[in-house]
Amino acid sequence: MRNSPYGAMAFRPDAGRLAISAPSGELTLWNTADPARPKAAGRLRQGRGIVAAAWNPAVTDMLATTSSDGSGAVWWLRDDRPPELFASWAALPERPRHVGWVAGGAWVFSMTANGATSVWDVRSGACVGRVNVSGGRRVLAAHYRGEEVVVITDSGWARLWHPRRQPGEWISLTARPVSACAWSASLLVLAGPDGRLDCFDADFQQVDAVSGAREHTRALACSDDSRLFVAFGEDRAVAVGRDGAVRWKIPLDPAATRSAQIAGDLVAVSGRPLRPTLLALATGEAH
Repeated sequence: MRNSPYGAMAFRPDAGRLAISAPSGELTLWNTADPARPKAAGRLRQGRGIVAAAWNPAVTDMLATTSSDGSGAVWWLRDDRPPELFASWAALPERPRHVGWVAGGAWVFSMTANGATSVWDVRSGACVGRVNVSGGRRVLAAHYRGEEVVVITDSGWARLWHPRRQPGEWISLTARPVSACAWSASLLVLAGPDGRLDCFDADFQQVDAVSGAREHTRALACSDDSRLFVAFGEDRAVAVGRDGAVRWKIPLDPAATRSAQIAGDLVAVSGRPLRPTLLALATGEAH
């Protein structure tokens, strides 16, 4: 989940639940099974305010969160039941920016903006490892590959870390600045100030360059089948196919486009408005 004071979010892969953070530090849960009528489905509060969240890739009703005071938590969010705290720990001594799952959903990582990272075993509560993955470089986004944590910097570098080993060598992805990135099941996609999208496979080899967005990208989302990318610029959203063809363009309030994710046939967008914006992936039409 991309972190923002107004737009941190996590969209469940089945598009049935959406979590969005508010300036108050609460995380609001939305039932999005009917995208035309999203319903508030509860609120979570942790530490001094939740700044990032991520759904477990294997257990659909389990959500990891991390708070501005460095604490981490895992929640059971079963449909139509009150939220249940499953586990919590003191993850980091400083403010995190990223949270995610590793090892098929068995471990959770929390990471600061400058790469300080801790990984925890959800079942046992044991700390699996701690290190500064980025060596102090600014982390734009964090993800996973198997049992490895992946960091992407805003200067176009990637690095992997297995929590029981030392961080790997740096991988140069691009010489251009990176303003946003997104993952699908098979691709990592980087966006630069000129709107070009560079696509990389699981081994960080470039496989495509898509130029349909043509403007500075503030947020980026990728469909899980890697066929469609939605790039959010200063005042509009543009959907671009893998072939570079523009599928649709729509105007969008910049205040509403701080974070974006795709699940199923929906695009979820969050920003200052606390109510989610849901778009049809095929047309860009707002629900």
